[in-house]
Amino acid sequence: KLGLENKKVVFLFTDAHVAQEGFLELINNMLTSGMVPALFADDEKEGLINQTRDEAMKAGASPARESIWSYFVKKCANNLHIVLAMSPSGDTLRTRCRNFPGLVSNTVIDWFMPWPQQALKAVAEHFLGESEYITEEHYGNIVQHVVFVHMSVGTHSERFLRKLRRINCVTPKNYLDF
Repeated sequence: KLGLENKKVVFLFTDAHVAQEGFLELINNMLTSGMVPALFADDEKEGLINQTRDEAMKAGASPARESIWSYFVKKCANNLHIVLAMSPSGDTLRTRCRNFPGLVSNTVIDWFMPWPQQALKAVAEHFLGESEYITEEHYGNIVQHVVFVHMSVGTHSERFLRKLRRINCVTPKNYLDF
């Protein structure tokens, strides 16, 4: 779909998806070269080259197989947007960035700060509004309670850090999982 149908695709990969560190090697290859080595069998690769040949030639690529394949890979890379969502807490992300340098050198890092109370309330209203188990009478109080719990965990985590020098990260993902 990326190369033949010219569709834009977002691939979301979170740290929860890392069942094996080898998955990150594949992601690293996609980030650094735009391709996963040996992803396609020779006959599949030949079929993709044949289907892309006319378009590649119109775009100025030479008729050589390598040139057309390079055009296809570049087109796929332009249409694929990889979104990595990983927690910065602990040493895991640091180690992964050392082992897979494409995670740093070929990405844009967005650090997300704590959500304001208004955003927490809006998200709670959205998700809890769909619940068949919450009566209209209790809905507002439950929304406020969910927001209060998340914000108080953040406050207590700061005290925990000051008192025991231990870090407890409170993230929007914690809130969404709650």
